[in-house]
Amino acid sequence: MSFGYGPRGENGILGRRYFLKAKEKRTHHLHSYQAGDGNSRNSLDFKEYLIKHPEDAKSYGDLKLANQFLNDIHKYQDEKEYFVNKLVEKAIDWRLKRTSCC
Repeated sequence: MSFGYGPRGENGILGRRYFLKAKEKRTHHLHSYQAGDGNSRNSLDFKEYLIKHPEDAKSYGDLKLANQFLNDIHKYQDEKEYFVNKLVEKAIDWRLKRTSCC
């Protein structure tokens, strides 16, 4: 049973399984990883960081909205990838600082 999600393989991230929902206009996407995969940890850090840092979450949302209707999808993807990679770095640093022992 697919629940309307279409598989896209790794789609640029080693070890990830990526699924899109909807054919015409994407409504959801799903990322799946093998337990213990490092990218899984990064995704969880990213999510938690955005929850705890609403100003960065808003910037991320603004980037997505501002570029939603651009004609150059590749430029949008490049901008978003750079922005997200910086946020992932911040998220990992944030987790490491919170979990480091005295």
